[in-house]
Amino acid sequence: MLSIFKAIRVASGTALLLLIVGQVSEAYAQVGLAGAEFQTLQPYPHVHALGNATVAASSSPGAIGVNPATIGESEAARVGGNFNLRRGPVYSSPWFLPETWIAAPSATVKRGDWAAGVQVKHFSRRTLDQRDPQGRRLPDLEQFEQSIKLAVAFDLSSRLTVGGAGNLIRSRVKRRTGNEVKLHPTLDLGVHYATEIEQGTVRLRPGVGFSLTDFGATLSSIGPDDAPAPTTFRAGGALEAASSSSRFGRPEWQVGLYGALSNLLVSGTFRQKDGREYFEADGPFTALFNGWGRTKGGIEGRSGERAEVGPWERLKKHVGIELGVLDALSVRLGRFHESDDNGGRQYTAFGLGVDVYYVSLDASWTLGDDPPLDQVSYGRLTVRIPLSDSPRNFWPALLGGGD
Repeated sequence: MLSIFKAIRVASGTALLLLIVGQVSEAYAQVGLAGAEFQTLQPYPHVHALGNATVAASSSPGAIGVNPATIGESEAARVGGNFNLRRGPVYSSPWFLPETWIAAPSATVKRGDWAAGVQVKHFSRRTLDQRDPQGRRLPDLEQFEQSIKLAVAFDLSSRLTVGGAGNLIRSRVKRRTGNEVKLHPTLDLGVHYATEIEQGTVRLRPGVGFSLTDFGATLSSIGPDDAPAPTTFRAGGALEAASSSSRFGRPEWQVGLYGALSNLLVSGTFRQKDGREYFEADGPFTALFNGWGRTKGGIEGRSGERAEVGPWERLKKHVGIELGVLDALSVRLGRFHESDDNGGRQYTAFGLGVDVYYVSLDASWTLGDDPPLDQVSYGRLTVRIPLSDSPRNFWPALLGGGD
């Protein structure tokens, strides 16, 4: 148990450093260059609480939206869904039906070298009251964006895994698509490499991960404002450590350190037409190469001009730490940083998780008082169906008083 307290002291010091560095700063308006930007939201407490730094995290519960190569937990199926915790109209459960809500039920399974997953993410926007030119009321327009994602992963070796996913984005947003439901296919690709090292009483598992998500065609709209899907490249590393000593078949403690960079691969030119500025986006293949250079970002102060955003400012920075005890209780802390001129979302998140093997419950909250972000709070219930015996199931030993 002494090693547990040492791990807690290390994690507490790191958490304090993250909180000191991670103060919310003033931000400009969102850039909004891509369509279906709800795809950049990951309503998974595990991902959110680690600052979205989980591209290299093995068997991450929210991996299906971040890196398809890391989906699934060995010899198990997992089914779960998210719900709202507090003050979160945009992130609420559909059971309470506020004006806007987001839900993301998902399921993953891994057996042997293969893993598969499915996710249906539904973002319900505000319902519009419509009237014809004579003022007569028309049926309300229910605006929504939805993504149906199917993912698969394969272990090329005990260290290297590759994965891919196909997404079908369905949207009906009056500003872009009128009353019709538009369909937009996109693709995800991912790679994950990890190895294990024994260092005395500690097992180390360093890893790296890369992913490209929502690569696809331009999303249709009315007029010249066609917008590309939010194609995102992520790259990062992870260092997971666990005690070699165990109780009830589980390691006494675990610590995970995660870091990542991500970039929205959108490029193009701001143009003028009929006295109005619009963004003419490049195609997805062009953006793979041009999406790393300088671009126009948020409106700069009172000048009304768009700020220049350099390559480094385009990158979003992510960092997170997770501490676990007996593989049953986890505490998480993360930091997400986006350049002021490139959207300006900057927050620190905190999370908790309880895992009783067959059922796990996770929650996360954003820390700080920035109005657009203080409403972000996620909860998630996950049911695990084991496909084989596992030493992680320590309840028989616990109830029997054994180790």
